Amino acid sequence: MDVCNDHPRLPSTRWPNVCRHEVFLSFRGEDVRKSFIEFLYHGLIDSGISTTFIDYDGIGIGEEIMDKIFQVIGHSDICIPVFSKDFASSKSCLKELEKMVDCHKTIMPIFYDASPSVVGHQQESYQQSFFNHADEGVEPATINKWKEALRSVSEKRGWELEKFQHGEHELITDVVSTVRRLLSKDDLDVTAHLVGMDHPVQEVMKTLDVRYENGEVFEGQMLTEKRVVVISGLPGIGKSTLATVVYNKIHHLFEGKSFLKDIHGEVEQGRLLSLQEDLISSLQKRRCTLRSSAQGTEFIKYKFRDLRVLIVLDDVSDFKLINSLAGDPIWFGPGSRIIVISTTSDLVDKYSQVPVTSTNSSTVNICDGIIVEKYELNQMNHDHALQLFCKYALGGNPLQGELSRLAQDITSAIGGLPHVIQVVGSSLFGKPTEFWEEALDRLNREPYAEEVKRILKRRYEDLDKYAQEIFLDIACFFEGEDKTIPSYMWKACKYDPYRGLDQLHNMSLAKTRENNELWMHNQLKVLGREIVKEENPRKPFKRSRLWNQEDIEPALNKRKVDAVEALSATLDNSHSFSERRFFRSFSNLRFLRMNHAITKGNKQIAKNPKKNLFLPRLKWLEWQWCHNISSLLALDLSDLVVLDLSRSTSRIWRCRRRIMKKAKNLKVLILKDCAWLVDCPVSYAPVNLERLNLEHCSTLPGVGRSISKLTNLVSLNIKFCSFVQELPEDMAALAALKELYIDGTSIRTIDFPEGSYVKLEILSACNCKSLSLSNSIGNLKSLSYLALDDTKLSELPCSIGLLKNLRTLSLRNCRRLWKLPDSIGSLEELQVMDLSDAIVDELPSSVKYLRNLRVLKMPRTFIREFPGGIMNVESLEEIDFSGCRCLTGECDITGLFSLRVLFLVYTDISQLIVTDRQYRNPQNLKLDDNVRISITGTTKRIQHQLNRFEMRTQFPADRHHVGVPTMSQRP
Repeated sequence: MDVCNDHPRLPSTRWPNVCRHEVFLSFRGEDVRKSFIEFLYHGLIDSGISTTFIDYDGIGIGEEIMDKIFQVIGHSDICIPVFSKDFASSKSCLKELEKMVDCHKTIMPIFYDASPSVVGHQQESYQQSFFNHADEGVEPATINKWKEALRSVSEKRGWELEKFQHGEHELITDVVSTVRRLLSKDDLDVTAHLVGMDHPVQEVMKTLDVRYENGEVFEGQMLTEKRVVVISGLPGIGKSTLATVVYNKIHHLFEGKSFLKDIHGEVEQGRLLSLQEDLISSLQKRRCTLRSSAQGTEFIKYKFRDLRVLIVLDDVSDFKLINSLAGDPIWFGPGSRIIVISTTSDLVDKYSQVPVTSTNSSTVNICDGIIVEKYELNQMNHDHALQLFCKYALGGNPLQGELSRLAQDITSAIGGLPHVIQVVGSSLFGKPTEFWEEALDRLNREPYAEEVKRILKRRYEDLDKYAQEIFLDIACFFEGEDKTIPSYMWKACKYDPYRGLDQLHNMSLAKTRENNELWMHNQLKVLGREIVKEENPRKPFKRSRLWNQEDIEPALNKRKVDAVEALSATLDNSHSFSERRFFRSFSNLRFLRMNHAITKGNKQIAKNPKKNLFLPRLKWLEWQWCHNISSLLALDLSDLVVLDLSRSTSRIWRCRRRIMKKAKNLKVLILKDCAWLVDCPVSYAPVNLERLNLEHCSTLPGVGRSISKLTNLVSLNIKFCSFVQELPEDMAALAALKELYIDGTSIRTIDFPEGSYVKLEILSACNCKSLSLSNSIGNLKSLSYLALDDTKLSELPCSIGLLKNLRTLSLRNCRRLWKLPDSIGSLEELQVMDLSDAIVDELPSSVKYLRNLRVLKMPRTFIREFPGGIMNVESLEEIDFSGCRCLTGECDITGLFSLRVLFLVYTDISQLIVTDRQYRNPQNLKLDDNVRISITGTTKRIQHQLNRFEMRTQFPADRHHVGVPTMSQRP
């Protein structure tokens, strides 16, 4: 960086002594600052590399600039010097380069308008610059060090601007792509500590013709021919996990990449169009919107013929499911790879019909220069299967006595299917020997697949009848959705949802994950749908639930369908059924989910609202993309409890009062993404309304003063209603309000008078750039969750310590938040505190009083030493200080008896002090290499190999870059 005296801007606060960034840029300012560097900087930022350092940012007034820069370089990971003609004329730039070389940093040079030979041999302007430095009195020894640094860096492979046909734009794109790969920005989540996956990964790499050894992909290899690989095997054998591991290892070799999950389920739900949009958006790296699946197929056919792509299609049951996504490899460029995951090995025979070779694990076909291979994933070997079984059946405890023999026999009887091992193992956890013996006897009598189905079916049959209804609803419609909303319907149907969901949870038939999301294992989902299909295998219209397009279409042709009580008809193809015909056919519906394509309007219905009221038992109506809300007047809405008109394109909302008057028992009103909704519906909403969601209503100007009449309102969501600048004062009187979501609004301040918002438990105000907090927030006595991520708050009011019930405090990415008040220690119920990416440099000593704190997240903050206040917080289970480059000295965790997870990677911690028990149980302990570990008086030196960023990267010969990671920012 060229250090100047006339900085165009200076930071308003003094930053900590050392900071961590992901990329450090070194450049001669006058040459490139106003053009190339600015575009490179924003390219890195926009791609998700959010802590790129540039120029003088972070240097406090009065600080020694070069000393600060040297500290930053010393804690860098990736250093990118940009060599311009006058780079060597800047002593600052030469000092920076010398420091990079001395610190053995990863240096990735860009030769902007100076070639490697000019830089390395100090020719042309570089030679003159050194003459000038000598004339100015610079010592010869110093000049020699600078020259040696230039020679050293010039020998590294780098990017040369002149070799990029499309100039700076192409160069920047390549730099951003390479840095993202080195930082693993595009990797998919995969279970840690996988069992028995190394050999299958090696085999799939062979079928893909990717050079792969010792767990690493050879960099610089050129992929030419197109290949299709189908990974097949029994359900639950780990096909998707295998494909994910492979994807993470090779995706950087491709110009475009996409991993589409659950193809079968998405197409079954009529979401082919959405899949096509996701595929195109991933490959071209910008969002795509299509009018029809036919348009999508044509777009894919011709758009990517010159692009080398990696496409993974997960859970494909029939070739026609992917025919509109990747129906022919000729649609994509040379070197492309398509991976298809399926339970059947003949799925891709339509790609090629000529068998060439056959081995135990794969079959190869070649046709028209396209190679098609089949890889069958076999069951786990006995040792791996036993290891996995013990993980679930014993919770990681060692095998002892009779259980050791039984575990061996049960593992052999199961046959090495990971999912079956998990199900059987989990069912035996904590059970006495007699249960193990019975399980072994059953496994020896019946096939393992039948045994799993028997176990799951028996659990279903043990539910009471209402819990069974809830189970089937989740399997058919609600897996992955917030349980709060369907619970309203189940309650209206007298299904006792609290008791029913509790049964499902206790019997592991369904779980509730973060954000109240309902989760059900795929095999359980399949089981639930099979149970519904068995109600009448041949006549779908005589089943209780319909969700499959193939089953729905015949039912739409029936004049009367009394059996169906729940229908999800979100289909891609248009239908010509009139609303009168459609509503009359399905007369007993309690749940109806449909989109704009399913019906056409009927003007007669709207003119006679008192006649022909359809669907008298309807409890839930979800009509996405409804073109004309007056159609709702044809329905009997008297028992409706959930109404979702999200993405309605209706421009006329005059009939909304009549609709709301009819829906007198409505509890949930969802109007997300209604672009033409210009006034808040609170003035005409029924007084019984409990949940109102107006998220992303882009033209909504405000909430409306009449909201005070909604005395039963529990939840208000106005996220990203960007025109909303204030909340009405009357809201304070909403005694039932528990949830308030104002994220992304323009609200500047909220007043919480004493005695107001008495039941408010959740306040989410993330990304509210103008928000300030007043001391009145201390009056929210019931608040348990407070999220202020991405705000511009510089500090919190002291009254926050009055929030005695606060359990979660999230302040992620608050880039101006530099300290916490001492009153934070008064939050006696606080369990989770997240300060990720804030500029906090210390915690107040009062944190020692946070006796219930379980999770402390402070990655990439500027904390300087391990906080003494938390050393004896016995409830702490997880601490994350990863990437805190300012963090130095010792870390004493001997008083943290509950600690399970400790992340200290990319810090300057020199010593970790642990108890002997902690040392013998190092789960989820991530440290940098060569951290000294002291165990209650003794010292042991441990060589850690925990994700140390030491990739030796070479770039393809046709690209002109350099690489190897280590990360950085700029002062």
